Amino acid sequence: MTAKLCYLLGALRDGSFDVRQGKNYELRIYQDEPKWLLEIAAILSELFGFRTRIRGNLLRANGRKPVGALLAISEYKKPQGDWPTPAIIKSSLDDEVWWYVSGFWDAEGGLPWKPECATQRYISFDQKNKETLIFIRNFLCKCGIMPTNLTYTGGVWQFRITRRESMIKFAGKIHSLHESKKDRLARLVVAVS
Repeated sequence: MTAKLCYLLGALRDGSFDVRQGKNYELRIYQDEPKWLLEIAAILSELFGFRTRIRGNLLRANGRKPVGALLAISEYKKPQGDWPTPAIIKSSLDDEVWWYVSGFWDAEGGLPWKPECATQRYISFDQKNKETLIFIRNFLCKCGIMPTNLTYTGGVWQFRITRRESMIKFAGKIHSLHESKKDRLARLVVAVS
């Protein structure tokens, strides 16, 4: 396991696969942050030899062998509500799991747009698959970070980190490659300190 692979497996939560046997083998990732897509493209190229295309907010990567390898490692299931945490992550060391959590948060996490002005300060994880959030929430608890309970809201499962000490500890452990989220997280830490 490498840190980049763990990160990618988390980041894939923003993606989908289009596979039609003998015709099409494609990974697509949608994201509002084009610079983040460039980070993902570099990881895909380095680890799997993908040639990627980015147009607007969409990254596309094609190839039967690399898509097949990524499908197997990620244990991708459609619809996303059926897609569990990959077994390779469940058996990983804590440092590797932090990279998975980082990619997952960059893909599916959130925090206020202006944390210094926000009346509610939080770090959130949102996902259609309940099991993945239970896995991440339990891991964070093991690491001394105390999130809220898991709730179902707006068609997705969610938990938040709202305690000052836990937000600061999370910010110290996460390996965000998402420029906007990394910046807002740093501003959040200053606001709660």
